[in-house]
Amino acid sequence: MSVLTIGFLLLLLGIAFMGMPDLNRTLKQHDREQWNTLLGYQGAFMAPFDRLTLFSWTLSRRFEGSDNIDIQYAGYQAFKQATRVKYTLLVGISLIIIGSITSLLGY
Repeated sequence: MSVLTIGFLLLLLGIAFMGMPDLNRTLKQHDREQWNTLLGYQGAFMAPFDRLTLFSWTLSRRFEGSDNIDIQYAGYQAFKQATRVKYTLLVGISLIIIGSITSLLGY
């Protein structure tokens, strides 16, 4: 049961650190068109998915295609954070699966 609890805590911790405000701010300042494509045109209904959109854009390293060095630097910094968050989420999900299986088997 404790494995399941640790898994949920890691999952929530990963979700909490999924946002990248520095990259978001840099994109908004230097490449408004890209920012509008990623975050700007989404309505109030899609606002919770802004973090996920920017997170997946960062993990796919699309910031490297930008001509602006500030976006590339902020993207690289956000990529390091996104990689840590990705592995935190994966470990959390793995622990949830392991905890669920062990609790079903009665260990």
